[in-house]
Amino acid sequence: MDSSKPLEVREFGDLEEALGGTVERFAVSRPDASLIQLESAPYLELPTNRRGTLIRWVHATSTRGKHVTVGDVVLLGRLDDQGLYEDVPAWFEKVLLETEHFMVHAQFIEDMLWRQHERVFDDWQQAYTSVLLHAERNAFVNHVRVVPA
Repeated sequence: MDSSKPLEVREFGDLEEALGGTVERFAVSRPDASLIQLESAPYLELPTNRRGTLIRWVHATSTRGKHVTVGDVVLLGRLDDQGLYEDVPAWFEKVLLETEHFMVHAQFIEDMLWRQHERVFDDWQQAYTSVLLHAERNAFVNHVRVVPA
């Protein structure tokens, strides 16, 4: 949750032990992944996790503007058929950890085409914030995404 610390790749043996209790999964899409948070986090008055909220609002559209993510979170891949978490999709990991320049796309309801905005961002959080603000101001935006420039 501490935005002053860099995102990092870690191995987890037990998510409940890592996060301190029963966990809750939020499915995110485009790419398919899972955002894991301590289930009781919203009731513990933990600080807002800005990075987790940005990821959740861009990739789990139904929660956009409704629920913020609080406390520490873990980003994993989707659940497989056996109920086990896969690795974070390589594309997602690359965008969050390796990419230096970003562009944003918006998909409009009228024709479902993706439109690219010309501005290039040097920080993924700025790109996510910008595209979310754009979606908030335009009721015809269906989905948004952040891509490497």
